[in-house]
Amino acid sequence: MPKGVTIINNQAVDYGKNIRIPQNLVYAELDGLYGSTVLRDMHQIINLYDVYEKGADYTVEAKDYIPADIKFKYARSILDKEARFLFSRTPDFYIDVAPGDSKASKEAAKNASVVYQTLVDQVLSANQFSKALLQAAKDCFIGKRVALMYNINEESGKIGISFLPSLEFVYDVDPSDVNKLTKIIAFYGLNNEASHTKQRIYKKKYELKEDGFCYYTEEIYDGLGQVIETISEETQTKFTFIPAWVIINDGLTGDLIGTSEIELLQSYESWYSRMSGKDLDAENTGMNPIRWTRDMSPESTANLSIAPGAYWDLSTDQNLVDGTVGDVGVLESPMTYTPALVSTLDRIKNAMYEQTAVPNVSPEAMKGVVTSGKTLKAIYWDLIVRCDEKMLVWRPALQFMARCIIEGARLYPGVLKTYIQDPLPDEEYEVRVDNQYSLPEDEAEEKQIDLAEVSAQTMSRRSYMKKWRNLTDDEADDELVQIAKERELLESSYFNLGDNTPQSGEEDMQEDENSPTEEETEE
Repeated sequence: MPKGVTIINNQAVDYGKNIRIPQNLVYAELDGLYGSTVLRDMHQIINLYDVYEKGADYTVEAKDYIPADIKFKYARSILDKEARFLFSRTPDFYIDVAPGDSKASKEAAKNASVVYQTLVDQVLSANQFSKALLQAAKDCFIGKRVALMYNINEESGKIGISFLPSLEFVYDVDPSDVNKLTKIIAFYGLNNEASHTKQRIYKKKYELKEDGFCYYTEEIYDGLGQVIETISEETQTKFTFIPAWVIINDGLTGDLIGTSEIELLQSYESWYSRMSGKDLDAENTGMNPIRWTRDMSPESTANLSIAPGAYWDLSTDQNLVDGTVGDVGVLESPMTYTPALVSTLDRIKNAMYEQTAVPNVSPEAMKGVVTSGKTLKAIYWDLIVRCDEKMLVWRPALQFMARCIIEGARLYPGVLKTYIQDPLPDEEYEVRVDNQYSLPEDEAEEKQIDLAEVSAQTMSRRSYMKKWRNLTDDEADDELVQIAKERELLESSYFNLGDNTPQSGEEDMQEDENSPTEEETEE
């Protein structure tokens, strides 16, 4: 994470421990005005990361005592809660292939969907995508934007999926279409040398050329922006698009920069820490109150101990008028401001939560309130809507990434065997990304509703099994077949039992045969 900024001879911008990007590299890739805007924004982003990690700065007002220097990292806490709610449960990726009318077409579509789905799942798992996605969300909320990068290497047989924070890339778009990337450049610091000539910066650039294909170059620079080594000359790829996507956080129309959650919360956190610090100072001085003496002998008041159980032997000043009696006392702070301070701090904290739509809940506040999943969902409704809004930006990027995985494996088939053994089918497909939030549901009530729909034949038993028992299509079909067999077996056993039951006439005959005769009765 970025730690600070250092400008040496107006040459390099320090993004942290190992990242320094010479300004002339940025200006060489971006237009003058846009490049200047990006560089200024990078300086601001560095400060935002500093607020996230250390807390917001505030003015300390103290002259004759050491003030409390404590920073409440509420901005970080709220941002982390928002990111966890959005992506603590990784979105589900579904690769759908539309079936045809014939049985063979349906079977082919089913098999193709399985192959596509397995490939995407394997690549995401190999790249630890769940963890990277959650971290990228935090970087996006802090640094205004992140880049989703796709890399493929036929020699190693691997597909790489990675996110870059805003301080590690710059990009440009088509002037007529802000959603179309024309260039993206990633920078990585390779060392942390102080001398510009010894610094090494790795640079990889994707660029869309006029022939409609994406080209890439790889180079290593020093801290002065001079080329030290060319790893890869300009090379044409098989992609007709740049395999990357820039995700903008809460941007307006045509915005290439985005906004930061930390920037929204910074001033609130600064005032919260400032007022809390002054309260701590007041409590600290109240624990050690000011002691005063009046008309006391200076010799007896010199070097008085304030240790627990200390004894003071004081005497009145003999130079005063006869009859004067010395006095001693303590100036105590009544802390009468406490109710007003608590109210003010609560208002500041609530304003911070409202800025991000995160509910301000605590175990004490929620005790006895939450009785069902519906109640909890109502409490989190604003945050759900806000996350749905963010998914309008994240979902296209995730869908694009899934398509890159499939199309990249199609263009570079050498990587396919690393993840799946089946050949890649030719069927057309659609990518769905469904997000899910970590909120409990009223499953018992919902199950009863679904069972009622099954009884009313407005919902199939197959759909019910897939929803509540997490069965696949084949498993649900097998379960339905087994249910039908068992029902048939039970019904068959019932009818067989009914056939062996004596009829009414037969029962009468059996009773006559077993009953005693009249002669036997007379005897």
